[in-house]
Amino acid sequence: MPRLRILRSASTTSLLVRAQKDPTQYAAFYDAYADRVLAFLVRRVFDPEVAVDLMSETFAKVLARRMQFRGDTAAEEQGWLFAIARTELWHYWRSGRVERAALERFAISVPPLDDDEFVRVEALAGLDSLDGPLLEAVRGLPEDQRRAVDLRVIQERSYAELAATLEVSQQVARARVSRGLRALARALRDDLEMEDVA
Repeated sequence: MPRLRILRSASTTSLLVRAQKDPTQYAAFYDAYADRVLAFLVRRVFDPEVAVDLMSETFAKVLARRMQFRGDTAAEEQGWLFAIARTELWHYWRSGRVERAALERFAISVPPLDDDEFVRVEALAGLDSLDGPLLEAVRGLPEDQRRAVDLRVIQERSYAELAATLEVSQQVARARVSRGLRALARALRDDLEMEDVA
């Protein structure tokens, strides 16, 4: 289980407890945790779009189940939130796709990420600072994926630059990066899970 930095609040009442009484308070809960949940997920799937989908489904499920939360502290609400995020991650790894039941129930659509959002999510997750096992996993990628990941993540090229360098469309460039990052996620999953336990 990851070690979570507990967010401190001026109030002793958790944000989720406040959202149980007043649904408009859910926005404060989301704002407090969205970046941390997104970073947690993208470090495990190595794909910003998949991580955003998983985060969206996590928060939709929390909204739907907020009345089931029985804690009253920030530590308890964070534990509950990350348990749901881990469950969504487990379902994704098991099925290979994001289940969108809660999103569909609330009629929420998740727009595709643009280049700036990709950059923000990658930076949030610190993908550019990983080394060791990641470098070994990168070396095991097929050449086209390795080159795409290197240009995008290591050299921080835009998708337009990446497509021009590789002489492919931006869609193909994104697909190569996405496939490469998913392959890295599979290769590193055990290492990351062991790190969480330590």
